[in-house]
Amino acid sequence: MLDSRMDQKASHPWSPGFRTLAEEHSYRIDDVTGVVPPALRGTLYRNGSGRNDLGGRWFPHWFDGDGMVSAIRFADDGIHYRNRFVATENYRDETQAQRIVHRGFGKMRPFGMLGNALREPANVSNTSVVMENGRLLSLWEGGPPMALDPATLDTRGIETYGGALKAFSAHPKIDPATGELFNFGIDYGAKTILTPYRLERGIATRLPPVPLPYPVMNHDFVLTEHYLVFCLGPILVKPLKFLLGLASFDGALRWDRAKPTLILLVPRDGHGPPRWIETEPFFQFHFANGYEQDGTLILDLALYPDYRTIGQALRTYWRSDWPAQGMAALTRLTVDLAHGRVERRRFDTGMANEFPTINPAVSGRPHRYAYIACNPADRTIGLQQQLARVDLDSGAVLRHDFGPHGYPGEPLFVPTGPAEDDGVIVTLVFDAESGRSSIVGLDAHDLAARPLFTARLHHHVPFALHGCFVPAATRPAGSAPS
Repeated sequence: MLDSRMDQKASHPWSPGFRTLAEEHSYRIDDVTGVVPPALRGTLYRNGSGRNDLGGRWFPHWFDGDGMVSAIRFADDGIHYRNRFVATENYRDETQAQRIVHRGFGKMRPFGMLGNALREPANVSNTSVVMENGRLLSLWEGGPPMALDPATLDTRGIETYGGALKAFSAHPKIDPATGELFNFGIDYGAKTILTPYRLERGIATRLPPVPLPYPVMNHDFVLTEHYLVFCLGPILVKPLKFLLGLASFDGALRWDRAKPTLILLVPRDGHGPPRWIETEPFFQFHFANGYEQDGTLILDLALYPDYRTIGQALRTYWRSDWPAQGMAALTRLTVDLAHGRVERRRFDTGMANEFPTINPAVSGRPHRYAYIACNPADRTIGLQQQLARVDLDSGAVLRHDFGPHGYPGEPLFVPTGPAEDDGVIVTLVFDAESGRSSIVGLDAHDLAARPLFTARLHHHVPFALHGCFVPAATRPAGSAPS
C-alpha cells in the first residue's frame, strides 16, 4: 500500500516528491526571501502528474498520473500560486470510481485482454502547456490538447482546431521571429504516420504526413530555419500487442540496438520530400535547441545511450534509485548536410542530465548558453540536485547546488534583457526535509550565486515535467490567479 511504501524516504529522500497533491489551492505566497526582479512580471505555467495513485496504490508508470497545472503569477503585489487538475474524462471517471477505469501509458483496465483490447490510452493531459492565440493548451502525447482558462485554470474542453489535430506532442516550438507554432503527432496503425502541424493565429494546418519505416516512440523535435528535425531512436512499439490488449503502451516498447537512430528532416514550408540520415543508435527525450550553420545542422540534446535505464526508472519512479549509469549527457550533434556524417561532442555537465533549455528568443537560431538539470560526476544514484549553465562555445559550466535536501525541476528561462543570458531561471524545488516545494529564481548569468528569490509554498507540488512563461503584457484579460 502507498503509506507503507513511503518508508522509502530514508534511502530515497526524493520519493515523497512523487506523492499526490489532492488539494487545489489559490493564495498569495507570504514566505518569500530575496527580491523578484521588476522585469519578471507574468505567469509561469507548469504541468505534471498531480495524482500518481488511486486507492492507496501507485500507478505503474510516472506518465500515468493525472495532469495538474500550476499557475505562478509574478505581480507588483507579490507572487500568487494556483493549481487545478485538468478535468479530462480520465480524471473525472477515476475520481468518481476511485479505481483504474481507463488504459494509460503503463496502466491497464481490469479483465485482462477482454477489458483492454482495441481501447486507446485515455488522455491524462499531464506533460506540458503552451499559450497559443490567447488559449492555454494543456498537452499530452497521444491525443489533442485540452483548452484551459488561463486565469482560473478551469478546463474548457478538448481543442482539435476544427478536427485538424489528432495526436499532438507536448513540445511545440514557436518561431520567435514569425510567431508560428509547429508541432507533430504520431499515429499508430497498419502504418505509423508522423504528422507535422503549423498553427498560426488560431488556425491549424497539417503539413504532408511522413510514413515511418517502423513504429517508434518519439517525444520532441527541433525547429530550424528550414526544417522540423527529429531524432528517431530505435525504441520500437509493437502495435498489435498493444491493440489486442496484451500489454500497455509501455509494455509494448522494446529497444532494438541493431537499428540506427534516424535523423529526419521535414521541410517546414511543406514542400519537398523529407530527408533521412542514419547514425549510431541513441535515445533522447529532450532537445535544448538546434540550428543550421554553414552547411551543417547543430543539435544540442540530452542523449541516452539507449532506453533501458530511463525506461525502468520511469516504471518504478517513486521507488527507483534513479541510477546515474545509463542516463543522459548533454551532447552536441553536428550533422554534415552534404555527406550525412554525424559528429558528437559531450559537455562536462556531470551525470543524469535532463530538461535542457535555452533563452526562447534564440530558438531555432545559433545560441551560446544552455541550462540543464544534473548531478555531480561522482553521484551514482538519485534525482538531480543541481542546475547547470553551460557555455557551449568554451565548455565552461556554472552549477547551482540545491543539496542536501533540494530537488529542482526543469529550469525555465525568462528573458529580462537584450543579451542572450539576460534572464531569470525559474524552477520548482522539492525540499525533502520539510516536504514542501519552493519557487526559486536564479540569475541566468551567474547561476552559481545565491538565489534572487525563494518563495516557499504551503505544500509540495508533485514533480512536474514542463511549462511555459507568459509575460504580463501578453496575458489575456480576465481575473488573475490570487
